[in-house]
Amino acid sequence: MRKPPEWMLQLAPHGNPAHLTPVICPCGLWTFGERDQTMWTVWDAGIIQGDDLTVAIILRRPLIRLRHVPGVSTCRLENVFGSAGISPDGQYLALHECGHMPISTTPYKPPADSRTRQDLSWMPETRPSGPDPWGGIIQEKELTLFDEQT
Repeated sequence: MRKPPEWMLQLAPHGNPAHLTPVICPCGLWTFGERDQTMWTVWDAGIIQGDDLTVAIILRRPLIRLRHVPGVSTCRLENVFGSAGISPDGQYLALHECGHMPISTTPYKPPADSRTRQDLSWMPETRPSGPDPWGGIIQEKELTLFDEQT
């Protein structure tokens, strides 16, 4: 039994949330099988992006978008309906059609760590203290104003 290319195992490790599995189609090409509880869909193994995306749209090939999950090295799949959901900077898989050449044979490359980490610069640097850390910080003048109103 042939082993799938290493990049396919990076995109579809065992137990991945996208339910992707590297499989060999009866036509002999490596594909990704998406197996969930009700359907089994087969996608071409090449990552579609850039100019290949234009070709896929012209050929009207059904696409599914790879959305990277921040902080982990996996992705989830998002359905694309026609032109809705297509972004020029996205990465996609095309529906596999036996007897047709895949639109792309580009291997998967995980995004750089800087793109997968969340930007938390907007969060305050200090944390609230006290018995209820989610209660917020009450300033002294807010306490006196509250006491005056009661």
